[in-house]
Amino acid sequence: MNGEGIQKTNLFHANPQSVKNEIQQLSSVQNLLDKFKIKDINDWENVNADLIITDPPFGIEFNGKNGNYHRNSKYVVDGYVEWGVSEYGTKIQQLLECIKKNLKKNGQALIFSGWNNSNIIHDRIMRFYGLTLRGKLYWTYNFAPSCRRKASHNVYEIYWVTKGDWWLYNHRCNTHHCQNGEPNLSTLNFKRDYKIKMPKYPTRLPYNLLQCLIEHFSKINDLLFDPLCGSGMMGVVSYMLKRNFIIGDLNKNGKIVFESLCDYYLHKNGLKQDIVTSTWWKK
Repeated sequence: MNGEGIQKTNLFHANPQSVKNEIQQLSSVQNLLDKFKIKDINDWENVNADLIITDPPFGIEFNGKNGNYHRNSKYVVDGYVEWGVSEYGTKIQQLLECIKKNLKKNGQALIFSGWNNSNIIHDRIMRFYGLTLRGKLYWTYNFAPSCRRKASHNVYEIYWVTKGDWWLYNHRCNTHHCQNGEPNLSTLNFKRDYKIKMPKYPTRLPYNLLQCLIEHFSKINDLLFDPLCGSGMMGVVSYMLKRNFIIGDLNKNGKIVFESLCDYYLHKNGLKQDIVTSTWWKK
């Protein structure tokens, strides 16, 4: 794949069946690409989503190309817009307004946060009219920067908010979180699924983490929404789990990463490849 799109087969020399398969693959990815909108969070209205999952910028002058990260920075796309600390509260307020405007009456949202500005998110939620904080989840994971002297890890906080007094929650999912133990949503332990030699967004949530959350908080055919989608990973997992989705971001380069991820999971058996690539960085 390249930044211009999927590399196309020479249709004049391919056999008819391969041409048909290629056209179907291009069509399926294009349908998904159409659901990725280049849009500001303040411009969304009446999406009417059942579930919103979003991971806002960190507010720590992050760009994903730091030398201490165990990744080749040449694969990281440009255009990531960080939120400054001085404007972080205002930006979170805008995000909450976007969530409120675009959720169904009994919809719900999961908002990710690193520890640095978690207090700002918590404060804004508690003072926001129209959304109710129902709880907080914690995601523990292996940390990206290389560290040879000790194991590296980090913790994300996930704020669970609802718009109404009713919401959907399924007690079990199909990840190891529920299959190999108690389905306890207070602490989630999922490794990052690193991708090698592919376009990268500065930050991206792993497949199995999103699978766990989507299966617990939504059902098949529900509409899922992410107004700060970055790489669009939430859209990929939603599609794989037979949910509808609409996603958006200001960074048009995120769509390049999204296209690459769609191709990886739809046409290159990405779920099996993840088993290998999740541990390549340890070697």
